[in-house]
Amino acid sequence: MCYAIPGKVVGIENSLVTIDYFGEKKYAKNDFFSLKIGEYVYAQGGFIIQRVSEEEALPILEAWKELFFKLQEIDSRISAKPQNLYQRANYLRQKYSGNSCCVHGIIEFSNYCRNDCLYCGLRKSNDRIRRYRMEIGEIINTAEYAVKKLGFKALVLQSGEDVWYDEDKICKIVSGILKNCACLIILSIGEREESLFGKAYKVGARGLLLRFETGNPILYEKFRPGHIWKERVGLIKKLSALGYLIMSGFLIGLPGQTKEDLEKDIDLTASLKPEMFSFGPFIPHPNTPLGDFPKPSLEFVLDIIAQTRMKYPDSRILVTTALETLDKINGLRLGLLSGANSLMINVTPQKYRTLYEIYPERAGTEISVEERIGYVIKLLQSLGRAPTDLGRGG
Repeated sequence: MCYAIPGKVVGIENSLVTIDYFGEKKYAKNDFFSLKIGEYVYAQGGFIIQRVSEEEALPILEAWKELFFKLQEIDSRISAKPQNLYQRANYLRQKYSGNSCCVHGIIEFSNYCRNDCLYCGLRKSNDRIRRYRMEIGEIINTAEYAVKKLGFKALVLQSGEDVWYDEDKICKIVSGILKNCACLIILSIGEREESLFGKAYKVGARGLLLRFETGNPILYEKFRPGHIWKERVGLIKKLSALGYLIMSGFLIGLPGQTKEDLEKDIDLTASLKPEMFSFGPFIPHPNTPLGDFPKPSLEFVLDIIAQTRMKYPDSRILVTTALETLDKINGLRLGLLSGANSLMINVTPQKYRTLYEIYPERAGTEISVEERIGYVIKLLQSLGRAPTDLGRGG
């Protein structure tokens, strides 16, 4: 099953394209193609990533049409008559965003990091972790498998802040993937140089996943020694101005964090005009200075998702792997029913997956990617969610 649906171009105004999906009008930016009215395209994250022929598009649309409306009916039924906080949040999600649920793949290509953040298992002082780096060709091949064999249309390339991957290597990875694959590439490589991100954008990267971790500068600079909060937020704003789709957010449950801090974190994320809210629970790693602190409850994290949806009803909100780790059986389902409408599936080669240990016992690392996809699709369909990114409405 594809994680996007082709749509028909019905309007073009400069770089902004209007796309029709079964009568719904959505909008996407066109940076890469010379398009005409009546052509068919795939879009992800508000960007057109591929032009497809009518002969290829129509059979896909025909196969999707019945299922698409059936899923809408299921979602509408589940989200009707809201009573508690979570149900009200889910109702608003359905009202403003429909039943679309973004499903991105993520490749964790290195667990080296130059930083010594107190909360992260990848911190450079953790000498108990087995380090790895994927070669450039291996990353490209993994991405090609995820796109061409597994059906992903958006990929997050994630690592610790590993400077071994310099500007040249990052650009080779991005351009190498896009040479053979039509997909949205999202970089999650930490607080790297602005020039690196600029060159990566020129060769086709369009998304940025970079959390500010906490909106409290005192806590930020305490937990990230040697780093300045204003520089982090400033970089996010600069890269947004450059044209990157921003995915950002914060950690929930950091020691010393207050309810007021979290309320400000929600508003700060919204002020960055993100494509997606990405926030998840702080899960202590035993080989860090914060290893003995407690993690937040699942209910507390679900409350933050629901509150965010209530305050910013048209937003996209990610169910993070960390949230799923709090409850590996029900975490994803409960997150989606509390107002979230996006998720990621780990497509990192199995031999590396358990080594990316930012916190212990991460959800989804114990099964194959094919099994994980099967589980996610079954869950989404039971909730009436279409595993697609239809972009923004009018």
